[in-house]
Amino acid sequence: MAIQLSLDELVAAASYVVVATAIEQRSQWEELGGARRIVTYTRLSIDRTVAGQPDGEVWVRTLGGVVGDVGQHVSGDAQLAIGAQAMVFVAKAGPALVVSGMAQGHYPVVDGEGPRNVDGGTGARRIAVRRLAASPDTGTVLPRPGPAISAREQLVGASIDTAIDAVSRAWKANHAQR
Repeated sequence: MAIQLSLDELVAAASYVVVATAIEQRSQWEELGGARRIVTYTRLSIDRTVAGQPDGEVWVRTLGGVVGDVGQHVSGDAQLAIGAQAMVFVAKAGPALVVSGMAQGHYPVVDGEGPRNVDGGTGARRIAVRRLAASPDTGTVLPRPGPAISAREQLVGASIDTAIDAVSRAWKANHAQR
């Protein structure tokens, strides 16, 4: 169970933010938090840097996966699908890179419809717009108390350009205070 993070909190926890495509995965057993668990490492090819200074490709660790005939699923962690593009908030966790806020830091990019556009007298049509969606399994996330709205409320459904602008502004404000 978690409380929804604000965009400022998500940005503050991130080392960088990218729009990236998952291109490779491998799962393995690891000792984490005093227990043996399955983790999955996903290689992300960075399509666009939104904030921070990442390398051209990064390996991100998420909890769960399949090793041999044993599988583990961790509700609430990001599920990075091979071939899928997403905006990902990435943080350092010891020697590994992880998704900040687990699934709250993962926003798949999907095709959506934009506003109606007049098409030279042939009538109105909708134009395709790339938008952010919620991560497939955020687990139980409680509503955010107080005046700040959650990152999810700001980013889900936003066009990729609008989301990048919002994250860039939050990143600049957060890093100007340091």
